[in-house]
Amino acid sequence: MTAKVKIVADSTCDLNQELLERYQIETIALPVNLGDKACLDGVDVHTPDLFEYYKQTGKLPTTSAPTPAYYEDFYKRWTEEGYEVVHLSISGEMTVTPNIARMAAEKFPQVFPVDSRNVSCGMGMLAIYAAELRDKGLSGAEIAEGVRAQAGKVRTAFVISTLLYMYKGGRCTGVQMLGANLLNLKPCIEVQDGKMGVTKKYRGNLEHVVNQMIADKLTAGEKLDPARLLIAHYDAGDKVVASAKEKIRSLADFNEIHVNGTGCSVSVHCGPGTLGIIYMVQ
Repeated sequence: MTAKVKIVADSTCDLNQELLERYQIETIALPVNLGDKACLDGVDVHTPDLFEYYKQTGKLPTTSAPTPAYYEDFYKRWTEEGYEVVHLSISGEMTVTPNIARMAAEKFPQVFPVDSRNVSCGMGMLAIYAAELRDKGLSGAEIAEGVRAQAGKVRTAFVISTLLYMYKGGRCTGVQMLGANLLNLKPCIEVQDGKMGVTKKYRGNLEHVVNQMIADKLTAGEKLDPARLLIAHYDAGDKVVASAKEKIRSLADFNEIHVNGTGCSVSVHCGPGTLGIIYMVQ
């Protein structure tokens, strides 16, 4: 008899509730710190809370990795119910979280930790792929292997409206932030080989820039997987999101387009007015 398999992703997967429920994906909330107050992403702190805290204190909330014991408790819960667990984490090039998951999983032969080599809905896209493999009857080990093989086919690109929060978090200099503001530049950050980096800088308002980014990515000559495209954003505004969806539909024939909100772990670094597109290539 094939074992039951639970697909699990860290809360940084940023999938909306409809997708989590449809594909029966469980999430693990990651730590977010409001000063000395320890919280859990999406449980007792939500994205708007981050910026209210910054507004009140002038300090940026921080993220931290969970302890091995935190993951062990989670694994124990599901394995004792007879499940194999496939657990996707944010790229090991960006965080130590996958290493901690591997450490915790050493006590559980039924648990298969996977470094997604991605972030936000890039990891979410792979979690959905894992769920589809589960529904085909694959074992936990087979699903983990399949997800690792698929990771290089995910494309994740974000436009960032302001560099203020990257500056506050030490990820860019004050000169870079000032220059971007003066020139009305908005960087495009992409995930490549598990790492995030600026690949292009656009000029203009957010709607114009988002549409430019979408055109550049979807007409880059790669063969697109038509199954779905995910939009991930925080506070980009209904008009920008609607315009993005219209632009996507004009350029490619995806079966589904889903809008997702970025959670605390991503939003604290990128700030409001951030919008990304995530899809797969064949």
